[in-house]
Formats: sequence, structure tokens, C-alpha cells
Amino acid sequence: MCKQIFFRRVYATDQLSRAQEIADFYRACADPIIVDAGANIGASAVWFALTYPKAKILAIEPDVSNYELLKSNSSAFPSVVPLNAAIAATSGTLYLDDPGRGACGYRTGEQPTDHSYAVEAMTLEQVIAKSSGTPFILKIDIEGAESDLFSRHSEELNRFPLVIIELHDWMLPRKSNSRNFLKWHVEMQRDFVYAGENVFSISNTIRPVI
Repeated sequence: MCKQIFFRRVYATDQLSRAQEIADFYRACADPIIVDAGANIGASAVWFALTYPKAKILAIEPDVSNYELLKSNSSAFPSVVPLNAAIAATSGTLYLDDPGRGACGYRTGEQPTDHSYAVEAMTLEQVIAKSSGTPFILKIDIEGAESDLFSRHSEELNRFPLVIIELHDWMLPRKSNSRNFLKWHVEMQRDFVYAGENVFSISNTIRPVI
């Protein structure tokens, strides 16, 4: 994970043809917000904090053990706000389970299993409310739960000039798991750029913040 984030730079935007627009938006924005959904142990949150030092990073991680490491690893960066919760289309309670992929592959579900435990579910609106500012980047790596997240229309989603998401159809065959995200992306008429494991969904209505 650290090799991917810090050496392969899987979340970097400088390889994109619209990199200058994204950089200009960040520079013009006094209080950018980055939401790191599926923050795991905090490697991505730290990378964002180093890359965008004036941004507030709201780092969401449902697993308790990962969350404790997230807090420890990001403790030197006051711009990182760790949240022990799962992001979802609706607030309430979800159940976290390990389907056999270890600490990087915990998945949420609506029903408990023999090995799952309850976790808080927060909507994107609730997460953003943890900090005042302007949406900038929404990074999503939530092990298939993106199907749920994009199942409800949310104005907040399209407020982010850049959405970086890992889709999980490869992990969940015959589920059409990316359908809700793709439907949203097409309806919002955003640019779709595939880079490695991630899709960069870029708003076509980016405007500098004055």
C-alpha cells in the first residue's frame, strides 16, 4: 500500500492532461477539503497532507484496528481529521466483516454475520459537515461499498472537482458493482480517466474559487 501511494503515486494528478486546472483550483481555494473514504492505516491521508498542505483531510476508516493506526500515523499532521466510521448513502449502522482479504479488504454489509461487528455509517454530507471549507478531492476505496454510496443522488458528490475511485467489479463478479457510479458519472457529464487501479472523474465545470 505504501509503495503504491508514495512511490507509484497512484493519487497524483500531475500525469493528467487537466492537471493545471486542478492545481489552479487548489491554489485559488483558501480552505480545500479532501475526503479520504477508506483511509485504512492513513498512508493516503498522509500523502494528501504532504501534497496539499493547506487542505483539511477528513479520513474515514470503519475498522477499529486500522483506525488506531490511522490516528497514530497521521498524528504529526493536524490537517488530518480521522473518523471511525463507514461512508454510505444513508446514515445508521452497518456491519464490518473480513471476507478473507485481511486488513486491506474489510467490507461493510447491512446484515450481521458470525464474524462481523457494528460500525457507524455516515453520509458524505455528514462527513463534510465535520469541517467548513470547499470540496476539492473525494478519494474512494471502500471495497465494493461504492455501489451503495452512489445509489442515492447527492448534490455533494458533484461539488468535488476531482473524484478518485477504485472500482471493484474484479472482486465481485456478476454484481455490476460499478453501475451506480458509472450512471452518476455519465449523468454529471464528467471526464473519465483510467490510471492504474483508479478512475479519475473530473468535473467539466471546474471554476477557480475566488
